[in-house]
Amino acid sequence: MTFNALTLWQKSDAVSLLIAIPAGILAALVTIIFREAISGINGLMFSDGSDITRAFYEFPRFFWPVITGFGGLLAGLLLHLCLSYEKKAGTSPDYLDVIDKKLPGIPVISTVLRALSSLASIASGGSIGREGAMVQLSALSGSLLAKVARFESVRHADVIAMAAAGGLAAVYHAPLAGALFIAEIAFGVTAVQRLIPLFISASVAVLTVRSISSDAPLYLYSSASFAPTPGAITTVLVIGIVAGIAGSLFLAAIDFSRKLFTPIVHPAWRLGLGGVLVGLVAMVSPLVLGNGFEVIDLILNDGALQTSLLALLILKILATALTVGSGAVGGLFTPSLLIGAAAGALVCLVLQSLGFDPGPVGLYAAIGMSALLAATSHAPLMSIMMAFEMTLNSSLLFPLMLATALSYVVASRFKSTGTYPVLNRLNARFVAKSEFDTSFVTPLIQPCSKVLKTATASQVMSEGLKQKTRFVYVVDHDDCFLGVVATSDMATGIIEGTLSPEATIEAFIQTDFTIIYKNTRYEQAWALFATLPLERLPVLDHPDSRRLLGVITKASLLNKAKDFI
Repeated sequence: MTFNALTLWQKSDAVSLLIAIPAGILAALVTIIFREAISGINGLMFSDGSDITRAFYEFPRFFWPVITGFGGLLAGLLLHLCLSYEKKAGTSPDYLDVIDKKLPGIPVISTVLRALSSLASIASGGSIGREGAMVQLSALSGSLLAKVARFESVRHADVIAMAAAGGLAAVYHAPLAGALFIAEIAFGVTAVQRLIPLFISASVAVLTVRSISSDAPLYLYSSASFAPTPGAITTVLVIGIVAGIAGSLFLAAIDFSRKLFTPIVHPAWRLGLGGVLVGLVAMVSPLVLGNGFEVIDLILNDGALQTSLLALLILKILATALTVGSGAVGGLFTPSLLIGAAAGALVCLVLQSLGFDPGPVGLYAAIGMSALLAATSHAPLMSIMMAFEMTLNSSLLFPLMLATALSYVVASRFKSTGTYPVLNRLNARFVAKSEFDTSFVTPLIQPCSKVLKTATASQVMSEGLKQKTRFVYVVDHDDCFLGVVATSDMATGIIEGTLSPEATIEAFIQTDFTIIYKNTRYEQAWALFATLPLERLPVLDHPDSRRLLGVITKASLLNKAKDFI
């Protein structure tokens, strides 16, 4: 038996697999360039800019708010230029919106300006993730690739999605998580046909980065193994609950911060003030500076923090809320990972003090990373795979799944909307589609015109013309549906003189006419309309009584379906 790959993949699917390779390479190169730009700027600012939390010690502590404030001011000026350009051009560069709404592409100028704004915030110590700008730039590379190559059989938005998946994978060295992120957030699906190109692009991106930079997994943590003891399981469950609550509070703090900064209209003053405030927080603990990569490594490997975990948790939430709330361009991935690591480690230490013996603190810091990321991103599959791929600790897979699922459920109970607005649209579509599949047509029933079987031809013609309907419904004295009479038959007969206006209509009643019942579901009614050239269908109460209740129109059904189409 021979196997032909094209029996499984259509032409467009095969082309997608080929496009995924250059999309992944471009995404990897973009992330490397952006990362080198950060390193170059930090190298100019500090003698050793490899660790932003230590580099600031080269300056007096009172000078820290000046550095972060100036970075925020510069970021705000760049953002102001971007917003002014977008207002004139009427464009929005967010790649998730482009993918979700299938827009023609990502604008270059506004994307570059936003990336430069993000670069200013990150290089000056802003508490924000690097992945936001990196993935946006990667998506832009995919958009340009699609425009240059002009792939006829592949959608523009799908090429952007491949590049975005590659970008996120390259940032965190997590190809599975990068692909799942786009599948969960942008597509809202995990269909194999759409996942495989994402997997290829993400894997190629990680291979490209590692071949150029020789980077290892970000938080390699294979020295400890999770043992499913009662104390360990209890710790995992508590982390899931705590992370769900902490994630919701984190997002609420960001929303509250945005409201506080709203009166400051100009982005430069808004981001400048946000930078100064972050610098003041950093004077309490410099560990809040930057995205938190170095601090996570310390927590996982039991390094000296010089700040209590509880204080770090609170201060990092505060610093990130100030940075994001002031309008800084960037992501929440790594700040979420740090807050989750601190929460997981803190839960472990508290339970240890109560007599439990869950095991090494680093294990639960890794579990907390996944759990809190799921609470803020609302992408549990991606969160699990990201923590697993970043640590490469196979013993963590089961507790990661347990804590992350629990955290996601807890965060959902708090009505937390997550980091990405596109998720709200996808969830609304899912709810609308579920309702469409399971609900009955009763709410859409409208009154309809009808005549008794004793009506005359002229009465039927008059009723049909008045209501502008092709068919007039015929009932008996108990409103039992008998069939329909075609308006055109009556009008033609009367006009041509072959039918008396006073003639009875019993001989013209069509009994074989499509009807639906009140317990018909929207989806079933939709399937009927798809096969019929009719704009409305009669609705009866029951097969036995056949009492006519009204009509359901194709327009009303389409209006009901528009929320998920």
